[in-house]
Amino acid sequence: MTDDTRRSPARFALPVLGLSLAAALLPVLSQPAAAAPSPDDQTVTVAKVKHLGPKTFTKRGPYAVGETTLKLSTNQAPVEVWYPARKKDVRGLPRAEYDVVDWLPDFFKALVPAGQSVTYPSGGVRGVAVARGRFPLVVFSHGYAGYRDQSSFLTAWLASWGFVVAAPDHHSRDLTKVLGGPTGSTTDVDDLRETVTLMTKSAQARSGRFAGHIDTQLVGAVGHSAGGGAIQEFAAADRRVTTFVGLAPGTREGKLPRQPGLIMAGTTDGVIPSDRIISAYDKLKGPKRLVVVNGGHHAFSDLCEVGADKGGLLAVADILHLPVPDQLKSLATDGCEPPSLPPTQAWPAIRQATVAHLRHAFGFDHSSRGLRGLVKAFPGVVTKSRSAR
Repeated sequence: MTDDTRRSPARFALPVLGLSLAAALLPVLSQPAAAAPSPDDQTVTVAKVKHLGPKTFTKRGPYAVGETTLKLSTNQAPVEVWYPARKKDVRGLPRAEYDVVDWLPDFFKALVPAGQSVTYPSGGVRGVAVARGRFPLVVFSHGYAGYRDQSSFLTAWLASWGFVVAAPDHHSRDLTKVLGGPTGSTTDVDDLRETVTLMTKSAQARSGRFAGHIDTQLVGAVGHSAGGGAIQEFAAADRRVTTFVGLAPGTREGKLPRQPGLIMAGTTDGVIPSDRIISAYDKLKGPKRLVVVNGGHHAFSDLCEVGADKGGLLAVADILHLPVPDQLKSLATDGCEPPSLPPTQAWPAIRQATVAHLRHAFGFDHSSRGLRGLVKAFPGVVTKSRSAR
């Protein structure tokens, strides 16, 4: 696979079909000659695929993945950023990890035995340069009692397909706050809005890692659980959002987004049941698509895999002598045990649908073949898939 650079479609000037047609008709340029485009360059770099189908994006994309941590200016909340990198730049370097202990309030950290940790790969390599090109932005919103790295199976995957992905910690409802840490000073929608602003300034700067590398006229918003509700509220309120993806999303009152949306649900989700999600989906404006997978709430996160070698998160909490509130026990493990399908078996379908939707909504793939035939392509995994205009 190679890089294919196209002129960015005008935001909101046309519906998705129009965007797709525009992308198909605009001239295809050669790869950029410069090491990085200037901030004034309005081209976007697209990972080219030869044969688009319902399993195209189950393979890792053509880029290696870099990773770094930034901070929001308002509340100093960390923002994890995954981005496309050159494979030769990451060769031989260690992959980054995150430690769940980092999100414990200070009084819980004092209970952790010296030297104990609960680490998990976060998917990128720190300290490497961004690949040559200019890439769309995706912001990710974690769930209630979650954290910015919680769905690295997806966020890092998106970066391999040519997206810059930025995920803030929501201090109003992250793991630290839910376990009794300090109360956040901003809402999750405020955090998402500021994250887009942060990445826009980084892209427009004269220097720095992301200078000239992000096309912030193409913004996707992806969120899990409470984050799924947050990104829909964000999309409804902020015209910078091009499209959204809700993963087992919570529902919120208020204005509904008008942008193209993808909603995904789990058949055995005991936190936000699929019938509730489908009911909320039916109220959304089109164009929209629904995909239901055979899995629980954490089919859409890393949490069932974190600490799995020690018996899972609750077993790890016992080892670390950490008390877990009863209301969090079911939330932390929903979808980790039968009858739910193991999350790792659902991940390929979730990756496929998310990447295909973003590319189609951005106008990179004028065909929706990447979103068709998912039930047949993932037997026993995808149980339902439908769309509406």
